[in-house]
Amino acid sequence: MDLNFRKIKSDDYSVCAEILMAAYKGVPWNNTWTKKEALLRIEATMSGFNARGYVVEKNDEIIAMCLGRIDYYYSEWNQFCIDEFNVASTHQGSGIGKNLLKFISNVLKNDKINRIFLITGGEQAAKFYKNSGFVKSNDGIMMEYDLQND
Repeated sequence: MDLNFRKIKSDDYSVCAEILMAAYKGVPWNNTWTKKEALLRIEATMSGFNARGYVVEKNDEIIAMCLGRIDYYYSEWNQFCIDEFNVASTHQGSGIGKNLLKFISNVLKNDKINRIFLITGGEQAAKFYKNSGFVKSNDGIMMEYDLQND
């Protein structure tokens, strides 16, 4: 399988929005994103000076993406926070995601980034990350406050 791993470009956002929409349409999220919402998510994620994005191409077609940002901490303890990680449904289960994580890990190591952090909301996604070497963090507790019920 001939794959090309590279940094995302703004010209890629439209195709990546389609991948994002398809990813969230299915289990476990069952969310119906509009193209406008997906593009806004991508543009907002990629708008910061600390944003990083990567795509995978097969036959010049984008089939996967990872978007996130570098969080800078004290003592040069920096981490890459994944905000979006999506593989086109037609390519899931083929190792594309795992290879994208390896590519990103190598890039980040070269940039002196210490770790990768993410929050995921589904057992299937959690299983993928666990199988890719991620472990459940005990460093904090995820909390939320629902403004709709205030």
